[in-house]
Amino acid sequence: MGSATRTEHDLTIDDLARRVGLPVRTIREYHTMRLLPPPDRQGRIGLYGAKHVQRLELVARLQRRGYSLAGIRDLLDAWDSGIQLPDLLGVDRGAVALDETPLRLTRAELAERLPGLDAPALARAKSIGLVRQDGSAHFVVRSPALLDLAAGGTRLGVSLGEMLDQIAVLADGLDAIARAMGRSVFERIWQPVSGGDLAAELPGFLARGRLLLLQGAASMLADRLGAALLEQADDTASGRALRAAIDRVRVGVITDSDGTIHRQEA
Repeated sequence: MGSATRTEHDLTIDDLARRVGLPVRTIREYHTMRLLPPPDRQGRIGLYGAKHVQRLELVARLQRRGYSLAGIRDLLDAWDSGIQLPDLLGVDRGAVALDETPLRLTRAELAERLPGLDAPALARAKSIGLVRQDGSAHFVVRSPALLDLAAGGTRLGVSLGEMLDQIAVLADGLDAIARAMGRSVFERIWQPVSGGDLAAELPGFLARGRLLLLQGAASMLADRLGAALLEQADDTASGRALRAAIDRVRVGVITDSDGTIHRQEA
């Protein structure tokens, strides 16, 4: 059957590439990165359908909104595991937000998510900004992702206290960064522009800049964290296993202006 007569449920990889405007090489890389489900098989021929078209269109939309390929993969993995994608993306708030929606829990619900949350651990969680009291019976978790991180560490056998110390390291570093960035934005952007002809555009710039800054900070932190862990791998007997684990989670590719994916050496 020629590509001219194929339906949207019966596409070869070449047909799919033409349909979505991507190089075949990029689609193959998406398979490798688990961004695209495998094709259905008809003998030795792989056939694609509407679900593959929709997945590629979704990936393209998320890229345009600033998500990295690794971030998109994590979102899609969560979606495939049963979490609703609108909840993950925060689409009920309009434009996709890189910030998280705070989570309100009762004391019992919080303890269920964080086994071992006794009174000292709760006080520690409050002091580092992971949770705050909300009335007499509830707590607000500012970052559900960090809550999940702490819970994941405890499932590995790491004490909750140690996991909270990890989050404290992040919180302390972010405090210093936020103060420095806030002062810089005020002195170098807000003050010079606010008295000029483009002052009316400042609120829009700050709204967009906030999201871009969050995405950029996440990307740069990911790179620097990986590099720091690789430094640790050089000085430990389990360094080879650590390097292999880091290699499995790194992005490992770059894209050009046409959307073509290229392998990137570590």
